[in-house]
Amino acid sequence: METTPRNFNTALEKGEYGEQIVRSILEEKGFIVYKPNTEGAHAFDILAIKDKSKCIAMDVKAKARRNKYADTGINLRHYNVYKRFADKHAMDFWLIFVDEMLGSIYGNTLEKLNEPKKVDGIKYPYNSNNSIRYWPISSMIVIHQLNQKERADLACLSQRSYNYELSGVNA
Repeated sequence: METTPRNFNTALEKGEYGEQIVRSILEEKGFIVYKPNTEGAHAFDILAIKDKSKCIAMDVKAKARRNKYADTGINLRHYNVYKRFADKHAMDFWLIFVDEMLGSIYGNTLEKLNEPKKVDGIKYPYNSNNSIRYWPISSMIVIHQLNQKERADLACLSQRSYNYELSGVNA
């Protein structure tokens, strides 16, 4: 069951902070980064182009992995939007997770994430009550290690009903 953020503005701030970190990483790797300027629902968070030839779309989720399972997920309705977009435009679509608990940014393409995998007796991808689609962390590629300040800043914006211990940072 998906939890509703207690404060939408805090959730938005955390998401924007995660997107800023990811944008900086992409720019350091030579990508030109585009973001939607129009308010409201959008099909992706970032469109990134490298060398005027490689184009990827991505959605960035600033959220820690689940506590009791080595996985993470997104709203199934959002997944369906991303999948339709990727299929229609024949484009790699990356899901990126900015995870203050693990201290890293990781992700993969929808194509790779959707490859069947069994971890700890759970068959992935796993749809929970037709509302959340989960993938194992082992299907993710680590893109960047967060520094202590980034982890602490993200932890301060966390709205989980339980705390993670982050090596010297209380979430």
